[in-house]
Amino acid sequence: MNVFGDPLFLIIVTGLGCFGFGGLIAWLALRTREKKTPPPSIIQTTEQLVKTAPAAESEAPKPEIVVPQPAVAPWRSRLVAGLRRTHGQIFRSLDELLLTKDAKITRDATLEALFESLVQADTGVTTSELLVNNVRNRLGGEESLNPTIIRALLKEEILKVLQSANTPESTIETHSHQPHVVLMVGVNGVGKTTTTGKLAYKARQRDEKVAIGAADTFRAAAVDQLRIWAERSQAHFVELKDGADPASVAFETVKIAKSQGDNLCLIDTAGRLHNRQDLMAELAKIKRVMGKEIPTAPHEVLLVLDATTGQNALQQARVFRDLVNITGLVLTKLDGTAKGGVAIAVVNELKIPIRYIGVGESVEDLQPFSAQEFTDALFEE
Repeated sequence: MNVFGDPLFLIIVTGLGCFGFGGLIAWLALRTREKKTPPPSIIQTTEQLVKTAPAAESEAPKPEIVVPQPAVAPWRSRLVAGLRRTHGQIFRSLDELLLTKDAKITRDATLEALFESLVQADTGVTTSELLVNNVRNRLGGEESLNPTIIRALLKEEILKVLQSANTPESTIETHSHQPHVVLMVGVNGVGKTTTTGKLAYKARQRDEKVAIGAADTFRAAAVDQLRIWAERSQAHFVELKDGADPASVAFETVKIAKSQGDNLCLIDTAGRLHNRQDLMAELAKIKRVMGKEIPTAPHEVLLVLDATTGQNALQQARVFRDLVNITGLVLTKLDGTAKGGVAIAVVNELKIPIRYIGVGESVEDLQPFSAQEFTDALFEE
């Protein structure tokens, strides 16, 4: 009997084969599940982590965003950099002479070189002679060619000159008047309007209330520029129509500053050439008109000078002083010139104190003047 040909046998064999193959598949699936399933300890830890995590990503605390601010160099560093060209003008030729170690160099030749260097830095003939003579009188016999000693003596003499014009008058930072009225004057292009705006901004940083008068009624750009500064400073801004009488603007500004209880009142005037007598007479009129509202006004008249003009700045100061009684100077653009010696000349010859100096375009680049700080920066290598 052939069992292999029996249909029943074939059915049994086929069933057994399918059963075995199915068992194999089930066994393999069970093994795979055991590999993927973590042990109980891991499952418990995961559940604990889920319970302690925030319910939603939106509920998580947001990190504080810190916007990096541009680094601003300290004022001393900016001042040293601003006076670098003037420093080089004064000391370059003198150092070249003294460092040659030439035995034939005499005391007189050394002092003559010093004099020429000071004149080239626009210290002026009169002031340069004063400084060199004072240095000569203090030099000993063996010290005449010692560059360190010459520098030290010159530094002391320059400091004396710059300190000689210090006055006890109240200034923008220390004023006792309410309001403190400041008249800003100067020729065209010296930075007068910008300086007015910067002073207003600084006063606002001191928590003072400010009024600004746009008395330059002939130049629309000046009024627009000053209006922007007034907005930055949250200052009371006074302007009249184009071509209006500058004295009227000054009067209205002082009147408003007084009624509003402002601490500081700044009057910006039109730039004018110092040899135009009609324009200069207009300043005298502005000063008289302000006095009708506040008899002691203006309490300060600041003359803005461009350091790059050198000795011409000294001539400007003479004319303005004789007409409107200048109480202080603002010397701008020191960073763009080797003629910074004019600061020493103006103080020595006119006895007018420097109130502010500028070494750049930003607000931080205009700072109150310190004779000691200026002299130290001028002599720093």
